[in-house]
Amino acid sequence: MGSTFKENLKELLDYEDMTVKELAFKTGISKRSIENYLSARASMPPADYACKIASALNTSVEDMVYGSKTPVPSAEDIKILELLRQVSVADKYAFLHLMESVVR
Repeated sequence: MGSTFKENLKELLDYEDMTVKELAFKTGISKRSIENYLSARASMPPADYACKIASALNTSVEDMVYGSKTPVPSAEDIKILELLRQVSVADKYAFLHLMESVVR
């Protein structure tokens, strides 16, 4: 991730495939405020806003501020992993090959 809150916010929005409008809706923070955090004159949000943003983007405030190598898995990612634990090893390999072909 980047080295600033603004860079980290941009990367996490991309990672979560979320728009500023969607983030505003999920957090109750105005779209204009979020755009200000992403602008050239980016400012840091107040702590309560940072907590709401981090939660909506499945990460921690610390990672939003300082950056992290790996975002927190989304609820969908966790659900997939839980389901994978229930299938046979052969089916896991089949699923792996299917996912690799989809991603390419």
